[in-house]
Amino acid sequence: MSWTQRNPQAEHDFAPFCHYADLGYDFDMYESLQIPWSTDNPGIAEQKYRQGGFVKTKGTIFLLPPSESTLRETFNDPPRPKTRMSAGAVALCKHFERGRSSAEHNQPHPFWKLPTGSNENKTETARQILDDMLAHAPWRNVMLLHRGVAVYEIRNRLGYGMRWTLEIVEEVEIGEKRMEMERRGELDGQPDTEDLDKEWRIVKTTFRGFLEPIAAMDHELEQGD
Repeated sequence: MSWTQRNPQAEHDFAPFCHYADLGYDFDMYESLQIPWSTDNPGIAEQKYRQGGFVKTKGTIFLLPPSESTLRETFNDPPRPKTRMSAGAVALCKHFERGRSSAEHNQPHPFWKLPTGSNENKTETARQILDDMLAHAPWRNVMLLHRGVAVYEIRNRLGYGMRWTLEIVEEVEIGEKRMEMERRGELDGQPDTEDLDKEWRIVKTTFRGFLEPIAAMDHELEQGD
């Protein structure tokens, strides 16, 4: 019996992530960072995460990320009430300010497009970058930073990416209910203790910024033109 057959409501909740797995990505980027999936009775949370087309690395937690609509909303909304640009546009401007490539030095960035013009133009530039990244990011991973905070990271095949921070809380009641169901024999197999004890709920999503390729790992990436 499949996970969604045992949990009918979950089929609706899980559906938005299924297209990631259907894209046919083989996750051959950053192979040295990936760790094996469980082969002996993987827990329910791990099954959901893997079937959703995500990657597993050190620090990964088996939490499905926010919906694409939430990612867009937190990217496109202003970071503060009086800010006249989107959070994504503000972060993109700051990324150029911090990086080596800048308009002042007349050095175009090898990937990111420099936001110029009015606040509206900068917001539109950032939105187009987001659209492209969401459509072409084979690397998608949720990692625990520290207690109560995780990050959702997506990267394209060249290693460039974006990151959202997730404020999370542990759903103790869900873990207790599943343990009771296991005792009653209502769940197939023997779920992983980690999955039973740690069910997470996202309470806040914040767009954090843009990512450069991981240093000294270009040899594990697809080379651009």
